[in-house]
Formats: sequence, C-alpha cells, structure tokens
Amino acid sequence: MIIKNLKHLFFLLLLSIQIGYAHSGEPITIALNESNIITLIFPAPILNVVEPSSDYMFSHEQQSNMGVLKASKTKHLSNLTITTNDGYIYSFVLDPSNDVTNFVYVLTVSNAVGRINVSPNTTVKPAPSVQTTDPKLKAGNTIQNTSPAISEPAPSVKPVLTTNSTGATQPTSQLASVTTPAVTENTRPEDHSTIPVAIENQPVHDIDLYTSEPQTYYSIFCENIHIEKPTIKNVSRKVGVIELKLNDITLDKNEMYFSLQIINGSAKAYTIKDLKFFIKSKGAKKEFKIEPLYVYNFRNDLGVNSEVNAVYVLKNIRLSEKQQLFIVLEGLDHERFILLTPPNDVVNR
Repeated sequence: MIIKNLKHLFFLLLLSIQIGYAHSGEPITIALNESNIITLIFPAPILNVVEPSSDYMFSHEQQSNMGVLKASKTKHLSNLTITTNDGYIYSFVLDPSNDVTNFVYVLTVSNAVGRINVSPNTTVKPAPSVQTTDPKLKAGNTIQNTSPAISEPAPSVKPVLTTNSTGATQPTSQLASVTTPAVTENTRPEDHSTIPVAIENQPVHDIDLYTSEPQTYYSIFCENIHIEKPTIKNVSRKVGVIELKLNDITLDKNEMYFSLQIINGSAKAYTIKDLKFFIKSKGAKKEFKIEPLYVYNFRNDLGVNSEVNAVYVLKNIRLSEKQQLFIVLEGLDHERFILLTPPNDVVNR
C-alpha cells in the first residue's frame, strides 16, 4: 500500500515538473467587434496558437512576438490560447461587444496561466500565421513585426490596459504601477501663449512601450484611431474644391491625437505642403508654433477625388480664453492655404 502511494506521489511530482504549470495568471477577457483590430504584444515570439471559433481570426508572422485579432459580426464568446517559445501559455476570452476601450495589450509573463518546459536542446519550428476560411475575414491582415522582442520586465510591472477619464473610445497600453508624467502650465506674458511642460516623476524601473519606444506606441495608437467615426462635427473649412476637417481629438497620457481629413472634390490633383499648428493670444502679434511629436498617414499628393486621413500627435495643450489654436494647410497652388480655427471648448474637452 505504501509502495503504491509512493508511485502515485512520484507520478504527480514528475507530471508537475514536466508541465511546470503556474496559477499566477488568469484568462484575459478581450472585448472586440467587427470594426476593431486588437494588437497583442508578447514578451517572446509566438510558438503555437489554439485557434478560436470561425467568428474570430488571429494572425501573426513567424518568429514574431506581435499579432492582430479581428472578429466578424457575432454574439458568441470564444477562447484563444497562445504559447510562446519560452513555454509560457496565455489564455484569452473573446467577448463580442460594442464597448471597446482597449486596443493594444502589452503582455508579460505574469499574465501567463501556465508554462510548459521547453528543452534548450530542442529546435522548435514556429507556428505559421493562423488563417481562416470565413469570407467575412479577408486575407492580408497579417502584420509585420516592426518592433523588437520585448524583454521580461520587472515583476512589479503588471500590464493592465486602461482608459482615461474622457470617455472616448481609444486604445491604451498603460501598465499598472507606472506613474505618468504630470502636466503643468508655463504661463508667458499676456501677449504670449501658454505652453504645457511635462514634469517627469516616473520611476526608472517602470518601463513600458510608451516610455521605451514612444514612436512605436504612437504608430500603433494612430493606426487604431485614424479610421474611427468622427466625434467632432462642423469644424471644417473649404477653399475651392479642397476641404480640411477636424474629425476628432483623442487624449491619451500626455498627448493629444488630432484626426484630420483633407478632401479633394475635383477632377484635378493637388500638391499640399504641410499641416502646421500655431497658438496665438488675442491682440498679440506673435504666435507660437507647435511641433508635432509624430505624424501618421499624411501625404503630399492629393489625387483626383481623393482624401487623406492623417493623425498629428501633439503634446497636451489647454487654451485660455484669450488664446486660439490655428491649424494651417499649406501648399494649395503656391500661395493658397486653408486656415482652420477649432473652438476652444473642442480643444479643451
């Protein structure tokens, strides 16, 4: 009897060593719908994918630590399980929802539900991108891995995606326990502008994509919001056949994302030079130019009956009653330009 019990104990011990299962992580619920693309970034390259139902599609490049998740129109839950080449297992519950606030998930090993021991002498061929036969999910959704693999961060950093207090639908990959910089105002004399100044109070050990690779973070953020439905109406200006529209201002961390649309409604192609941002105080002769931190999807060639949907990332600003923001589109037939003046309550919302 004792020998039999010892055999059972030895078997359970051997099984636990081989599987190396850990209960530290829980399945992550992802809200998504057919209008959104969800980006998942893992700390190691993706090794194996247990596919969800045909209503969903997860795709990735071989030896990539990043993949994208899409859904067709459905009301059914599903699950997705992904194993990375370091043996960690990540589990997701896919929840169809119209209320999507998180678009980018930056994961660490603390999110894993378990681990399979991978022998260092074993060569494992990475799994190819997952495909689907659902006609609603077209091919071409596989992304290139343009960012380096993310190393395992300190255990105190927990990748929790949050949304800010504005209530706008927007992606955020802010990590828990990361203290974001506060913003204060540097007030100039009466005829000058108020320019925000960031006060850094972020601990050195708290590192995420936003702090380590801000350009990559801006790019992912812009990609997710640039085709969203406009939330700002009647803020536009038209000169001839060219129209400049402000469709949205999205706030995230210490940045403002200006979604702008340039429309050419004619049978003639135009060349546009640039979009510029200025702040000027009422009654002052001097204005202050605001340099963008990042520009997404802007192009100079405006083709026949075409449009450009660009996103400009600026440092967070807040206008006083005596200040005005100017957005200038330059380069319409040499000297012509379009001047857009969004109301202060739109900028400060």
